[in-house]
Amino acid sequence: MCHVSSRPGRTKSMNFFAIGGDDHVGNPGKLALLDMPGYGKGSREEWGKEIMKYLVGRKQLRRAFLLVNAQHGLKPSDEEILSLFRQHGIAHQVIMSKVDRILFPKNKVSVEHMEKNIPSLDAICADTKTKIQPGKADGPEALGELIFCSGETTLGGRLLGINKLRWAVVAATGLGDLRRKILPSELAIESSVR
Repeated sequence: MCHVSSRPGRTKSMNFFAIGGDDHVGNPGKLALLDMPGYGKGSREEWGKEIMKYLVGRKQLRRAFLLVNAQHGLKPSDEEILSLFRQHGIAHQVIMSKVDRILFPKNKVSVEHMEKNIPSLDAICADTKTKIQPGKADGPEALGELIFCSGETTLGGRLLGINKLRWAVVAATGLGDLRRKILPSELAIESSVR
């Protein structure tokens, strides 16, 4: 069982999720998602070592997704992990979470507020891109674009950026070519939270 908390540092173990159902002969789904403990507040040094050992040793690993709070941008610990990803040749992509708190301060959700606050988000994006794609020869840079999302705020009945995030995960597995074979129920349709 995987517990969810609004407090940072609550994830204490690696949690695996098989997505797409089994093949009826006991093999797990085509996609395995792994939720790992963070390396920020409440983390332990040994977790970082175990996480890197896991990531470096996984031949099946297609991409690691680094979740960054858009309000705070990249912290030194984020920059460290990105450097380790590059050093070890780990394909990765950055997800900027809590984008709603920049676009819609004080929960004033509207297209007008979004348009007014996009320049702030653009500045965060430009700063982050220089750090995740530094142009150094120390290994592969972050893949693709930044993904901005929110798991709380909806606009037009959809959670911000969640479908784009889901598609990035599916595309990383190579299952994107099979999109007609993947049932919507396997990707879990979004529901409005607000």
